[in-house]
Amino acid sequence: MKKLLPYSLLLGIMLLATACFKDLEITYDGPAQVEFETAVRNNPAVGLTFPLVASANSVTLAPTLTTQLNLVGPQRNSELRVKVLVEPTLTTTGANTYTLVNNGEVVIPANSSVGSLSIAVSRASSTTAPIRNLVLTLDSTSTEYKASANYKRIGFTIRN
Repeated sequence: MKKLLPYSLLLGIMLLATACFKDLEITYDGPAQVEFETAVRNNPAVGLTFPLVASANSVTLAPTLTTQLNLVGPQRNSELRVKVLVEPTLTTTGANTYTLVNNGEVVIPANSSVGSLSIAVSRASSTTAPIRNLVLTLDSTSTEYKASANYKRIGFTIRN
């Protein structure tokens, strides 16, 4: 009986504490934002504010990289076009080693919260070629959405 008393008191306190919340569903009602899913799921690289993802290109493999963009906020009745740009001050790889599909324009379809960006990466020139970075950022000049402050940038390592 003495063991039941602390448990019943704890249960009572838990019930009272949860009864104080007015709304258990949290709804985002800020401006529409766009973010890189990979930046959300991965930790930033050492000394950087964004993650670096390996491209796995080699002298025999020219991969196509794909990354997802998320719409944070309510879904729209019309498609949303998001521009992805190369960050020139942080990118160390040559422009001939990659191609942004659709010139970096990503379409998030109507009534959806995700779109995807594809990047065609060329084969490495040799097995000892240096590894360089391709850093992408979301366009922050749009009036239809804001680029997420913490997840607007992502990097890929590419062997030249």
